[in-house]
Amino acid sequence: MFKKTVFILSASLMMCFPLFAQETTPGIRAKLLLEGGLEYGGDELLQVFFTNGEDQVMRAGQGGFLSVGGQLDFPKIKHLMLRGGIGWKYNTTAADDANIRFTRLPIYLIPFYKINENFRLGAGITTHQAVRFKGDGFVPDADMESNLGARVEFGYKWVALTYTSIKYTLPNSEVLSGSSIGVALSFTIPGS
Repeated sequence: MFKKTVFILSASLMMCFPLFAQETTPGIRAKLLLEGGLEYGGDELLQVFFTNGEDQVMRAGQGGFLSVGGQLDFPKIKHLMLRGGIGWKYNTTAADDANIRFTRLPIYLIPFYKINENFRLGAGITTHQAVRFKGDGFVPDADMESNLGARVEFGYKWVALTYTSIKYTLPNSEVLSGSSIGVALSFTIPGS
Protein backbone atom coordinates (compact mmCIF):
# COMPACT_ATOMS: atom_id res chain seq x y z
CA MET A 1 0.00 0.00 0.00
CA PHE A 2 2.82 2.39 0.91
CA LYS A 3 4.56 1.76 -2.45
CA LYS A 4 1.30 2.39 -4.32
CA THR A 5 0.74 5.69 -2.47
CA VAL A 6 4.31 6.88 -3.13
CA PHE A 7 3.94 5.92 -6.79
CA ILE A 8 0.64 7.87 -7.14
CA LEU A 9 2.08 10.94 -5.34
CA SER A 10 5.25 10.82 -7.47
CA ALA A 11 3.27 10.47 -10.68
CA SER A 12 1.00 13.35 -9.63
CA LEU A 13 4.00 15.58 -8.93
CA MET A 14 5.61 14.67 -12.26
CA MET A 15 2.43 15.63 -14.11
CA CYS A 16 2.44 19.02 -12.40
CA PHE A 17 5.91 20.02 -13.58
CA PRO A 18 4.85 20.74 -17.17
CA LEU A 19 2.06 22.93 -15.83
CA PHE A 20 4.48 24.92 -13.69
CA ALA A 21 6.93 25.16 -16.59
CA GLN A 22 4.28 26.67 -18.84
CA GLU A 23 3.72 29.48 -16.34
CA THR A 24 7.30 30.75 -16.57
CA THR A 25 8.13 33.78 -18.70
CA PRO A 26 9.46 32.75 -22.13
CA GLY A 27 13.03 33.62 -23.02
CA ILE A 28 14.35 35.78 -25.83
CA ARG A 29 12.65 34.97 -29.14
CA ALA A 30 14.81 34.96 -32.29
CA LYS A 31 13.35 35.33 -35.78
CA LEU A 32 14.75 35.37 -39.30
CA LEU A 33 14.41 38.86 -40.80
CA LEU A 34 14.02 39.54 -44.55
CA GLU A 35 13.98 43.15 -45.79
CA GLY A 36 13.85 45.03 -49.05
CA GLY A 37 13.35 48.63 -50.03
CA LEU A 38 14.16 51.71 -52.07
CA GLU A 39 16.19 54.72 -50.93
CA TYR A 40 17.02 58.09 -52.46
CA GLY A 41 19.45 60.86 -51.62
CA GLY A 42 23.11 61.69 -51.23
CA ASP A 43 25.61 63.56 -53.37
CA GLU A 44 25.69 63.29 -57.14
CA LEU A 45 27.97 60.53 -58.40
CA LEU A 46 27.39 60.92 -62.12
CA GLN A 47 25.08 62.53 -64.64
CA VAL A 48 24.40 60.45 -67.75
CA PHE A 49 23.16 62.06 -70.99
CA PHE A 50 21.18 59.91 -73.43
CA THR A 51 20.94 60.25 -77.23
CA ASN A 52 17.23 61.19 -76.98
CA GLY A 53 18.14 64.36 -75.04
CA GLU A 54 17.14 63.06 -71.60
CA ASP A 55 19.54 62.66 -68.67
CA GLN A 56 19.80 60.74 -65.40
CA VAL A 57 21.61 61.59 -62.16
CA MET A 58 23.07 58.79 -60.03
CA ARG A 59 23.25 59.68 -56.33
CA ALA A 60 25.43 58.08 -53.65
CA GLY A 61 22.48 57.22 -51.36
CA GLN A 62 20.16 56.03 -54.10
CA GLY A 63 19.28 52.41 -54.79
CA GLY A 64 17.25 49.36 -54.04
CA PHE A 65 18.30 46.92 -51.34
CA LEU A 66 17.68 43.39 -50.08
CA SER A 67 18.91 42.15 -46.72
CA VAL A 68 18.77 39.18 -44.40
CA GLY A 69 19.30 39.20 -40.67
CA GLY A 70 17.66 38.56 -37.36
CA GLN A 71 15.17 40.03 -34.94
CA LEU A 72 15.30 39.52 -31.19
CA ASP A 73 12.20 40.08 -29.03
CA PHE A 74 12.56 40.37 -25.26
CA PRO A 75 9.37 39.25 -23.47
CA LYS A 76 10.57 40.62 -20.11
CA ILE A 77 11.08 44.05 -21.70
CA LYS A 78 8.03 44.15 -23.95
CA HIS A 79 8.84 47.51 -25.58
CA LEU A 80 12.35 46.47 -26.72
CA MET A 81 13.23 44.79 -30.02
CA LEU A 82 16.63 44.43 -31.71
CA ARG A 83 17.20 44.00 -35.45
CA GLY A 84 20.43 43.45 -37.33
CA GLY A 85 21.41 42.31 -40.78
CA ILE A 86 23.55 42.46 -43.88
CA GLY A 87 22.32 43.30 -47.35
CA TRP A 88 23.11 44.31 -50.89
CA LYS A 89 22.28 47.80 -52.22
CA TYR A 90 22.33 48.41 -55.97
CA ASN A 91 21.91 51.36 -58.30
CA THR A 92 22.36 51.50 -62.08
CA THR A 93 21.56 53.76 -65.01
CA ALA A 94 18.82 53.32 -67.59
CA ALA A 95 21.40 53.15 -70.41
CA ASP A 96 20.93 50.23 -72.81
CA ASP A 97 24.55 50.18 -74.00
CA ALA A 98 26.34 50.55 -70.61
CA ASN A 99 26.35 48.76 -67.27
CA ILE A 100 27.29 51.66 -65.01
CA ARG A 101 26.47 50.67 -61.42
CA PHE A 102 27.04 51.50 -57.77
CA THR A 103 26.95 48.65 -55.22
CA ARG A 104 27.54 48.29 -51.49
CA LEU A 105 26.91 45.85 -48.63
CA PRO A 106 25.04 47.60 -45.79
CA ILE A 107 25.43 46.13 -42.29
CA TYR A 108 23.22 47.47 -39.50
CA LEU A 109 22.21 47.00 -35.87
CA ILE A 110 19.13 48.83 -34.60
CA PRO A 111 17.42 48.67 -31.20
CA PHE A 112 13.72 49.55 -31.44
CA TYR A 113 11.20 50.98 -29.02
CA LYS A 114 7.91 49.21 -29.72
CA ILE A 115 5.26 51.89 -29.18
CA ASN A 116 2.61 49.15 -29.36
CA GLU A 117 2.20 45.90 -31.32
CA ASN A 118 1.98 47.79 -34.65
CA PHE A 119 4.33 50.81 -34.39
CA ARG A 120 8.09 50.88 -33.76
CA LEU A 121 10.81 53.54 -33.64
CA GLY A 122 14.48 52.64 -33.88
CA ALA A 123 17.86 54.36 -34.05
CA GLY A 124 21.09 52.46 -34.55
CA ILE A 125 24.36 52.13 -36.42
CA THR A 126 25.24 51.13 -39.95
CA THR A 127 28.30 50.75 -42.12
CA HIS A 128 28.60 49.95 -45.82
CA GLN A 129 31.29 47.55 -46.99
CA ALA A 130 32.58 46.77 -50.51
CA VAL A 131 31.43 50.20 -51.76
CA ARG A 132 32.10 50.07 -55.51
CA PHE A 133 31.33 52.33 -58.46
CA LYS A 134 31.77 50.66 -61.86
CA GLY A 135 31.92 52.99 -64.88
CA ASP A 136 31.90 50.23 -67.54
CA GLY A 137 34.70 51.97 -69.48
CA PHE A 138 32.77 55.26 -69.81
CA VAL A 139 34.08 56.72 -66.53
CA PRO A 140 36.76 55.42 -64.13
CA ASP A 141 35.85 52.77 -61.55
CA ALA A 142 36.21 53.69 -57.87
CA ASP A 143 36.30 51.71 -54.63
CA MET A 144 35.25 53.73 -51.60
CA GLU A 145 35.35 53.43 -47.82
CA SER A 146 32.38 54.19 -45.59
CA ASN A 147 32.30 55.65 -42.12
CA LEU A 148 30.21 54.35 -39.24
CA GLY A 149 26.84 55.97 -39.83
CA ALA A 150 23.42 56.24 -38.24
CA ARG A 151 20.14 54.67 -39.30
CA VAL A 152 16.68 55.68 -38.05
CA GLU A 153 13.43 53.81 -38.77
CA PHE A 154 9.80 54.48 -38.03
CA GLY A 155 7.70 51.45 -38.86
CA TYR A 156 4.10 50.30 -38.99
CA LYS A 157 3.71 46.52 -39.09
CA TRP A 158 5.75 45.41 -42.16
CA VAL A 159 6.48 48.84 -43.74
CA ALA A 160 8.90 51.51 -42.48
CA LEU A 161 10.24 54.94 -43.37
CA THR A 162 14.03 55.01 -43.14
CA TYR A 163 16.78 57.60 -42.87
CA THR A 164 20.46 56.72 -43.19
CA SER A 165 23.30 59.16 -42.52
CA ILE A 166 26.60 57.90 -43.95
CA LYS A 167 29.64 59.20 -45.84
CA TYR A 168 31.88 57.57 -48.46
CA THR A 169 35.55 58.45 -48.94
CA LEU A 170 37.06 58.17 -52.43
CA PRO A 171 40.71 57.12 -53.00
CA ASN A 172 41.62 60.81 -53.56
CA SER A 173 40.19 61.58 -50.04
CA GLU A 174 37.11 63.35 -51.44
CA VAL A 175 34.11 62.71 -49.17
CA LEU A 176 30.61 62.10 -50.56
CA SER A 177 27.35 61.98 -48.64
CA GLY A 178 25.62 58.63 -49.06
CA SER A 179 22.74 59.71 -46.82
CA SER A 180 19.26 58.69 -47.92
CA ILE A 181 15.59 58.50 -47.08
CA GLY A 182 13.54 55.52 -48.09
CA VAL A 183 10.83 52.94 -47.64
CA ALA A 184 11.53 49.41 -46.40
CA LEU A 185 9.38 46.28 -46.27
CA SER A 186 10.25 43.65 -43.68
CA PHE A 187 9.06 40.14 -42.89
CA THR A 188 9.99 37.81 -40.05
CA ILE A 189 9.94 34.01 -39.92
CA PRO A 190 8.15 32.95 -37.88
CA GLY A 191 5.74 35.88 -38.23
CA SER A 192 4.58 37.97 -35.31
